[in-house]
Amino acid sequence: MFKEVAKGVFSNKNLNFYILYWIFYLLFFAIQRSTAQHYFFLVGGVNINYLDSLKISFLTNLAFLPGVIAVTHLAINFVLPKFYFTNRFFLFSLILVLIVVLYPVVPFLIRAYIVEPFIFNDPNDYTLYNYFAAMLIFVFGMAPLAAFKISGHLREKALLQQKIEHDRLESELKLKEAELKLLKSQIHPHFLFNTLNNLYSLSLEKSDKAPDLIIRLADMLSYIIYDCNSDRVLLAKEIDFLNSFIELQKVRYDSCDIHFNISGDMNNNQIAPMILHTFIDNSFKHGPDKDSGSPWIRISITVNNGQLFFTIINSTIKDEKHQNKASGIGISNAIKRLDLIYPDKHDLVMNHSGNTYSVFLKLEL
Repeated sequence: MFKEVAKGVFSNKNLNFYILYWIFYLLFFAIQRSTAQHYFFLVGGVNINYLDSLKISFLTNLAFLPGVIAVTHLAINFVLPKFYFTNRFFLFSLILVLIVVLYPVVPFLIRAYIVEPFIFNDPNDYTLYNYFAAMLIFVFGMAPLAAFKISGHLREKALLQQKIEHDRLESELKLKEAELKLLKSQIHPHFLFNTLNNLYSLSLEKSDKAPDLIIRLADMLSYIIYDCNSDRVLLAKEIDFLNSFIELQKVRYDSCDIHFNISGDMNNNQIAPMILHTFIDNSFKHGPDKDSGSPWIRISITVNNGQLFFTIINSTIKDEKHQNKASGIGISNAIKRLDLIYPDKHDLVMNHSGNTYSVFLKLEL
């Protein structure tokens, strides 16, 4: 206990402050005591030199000072951190009251064994007034240090909380960046796999459409390589990419009735790259790719007041297995990316009912 008290008193951080504080404390009460005594002596008709009174008062308060310092720092550097800062308020209040009540015993002993024999022989008895005056002076001297200690604790607590919050946000950011890199690495091979399958099919058929498909694929790869490394891309570029992708799919699924409608401002808004592509890719994967009848796809993108409204509805075949399983890694990644990039800024509804599969997405750009 005393080791902790000594550590608080003599720590380099607080030493200068405490020295100045107790010098001020000593001078203040020395002047206050000598002024009061000089006044009462004058009223009583006793003529006493003020400097002699100030000297006696200074030496008297100097004798009291070690006791005041010891008990004050016991309360400030031990009781306060151990009980008040740990929210044990009842024990703190009880111990503090005991310290304040018992403290006057210290100045009584100092007065009896040091002050009166060696400094100033005061014939007056140690009365109840002296007892309460000692308590009041002790509390008056302790209060500023307690306030200083509490304010320092609150400041350190706030800085610690700020550091914890900063570390948490930094960790979350690093985690999001790692997850996004992983998701992007999964998106690109997934897209390439599907597109190269298209190219392979047309090559087997020796189709004249193959060269056009290769040109569109080159444009799309250029977009992925040079633009998709950014967190955001111009919405107009993303729309061009989607349009190329849809035109590419039209080459393969010539029997599919596809409508792609766009409205709103595409040139002054940005979006996370390839965030919509997966849903369109999924509509082909589970629409015309499985439906050999008369498949159809309806795609709509509308931008209004900084909000993007994306709708895609496609025909499907009644497939119980398809209804009850996830749509693969593409959709799973798209949902994760939406959660990471647009937290609380998107609404996504997917529905498979009867012969149709639909996706409705509202996004705050």
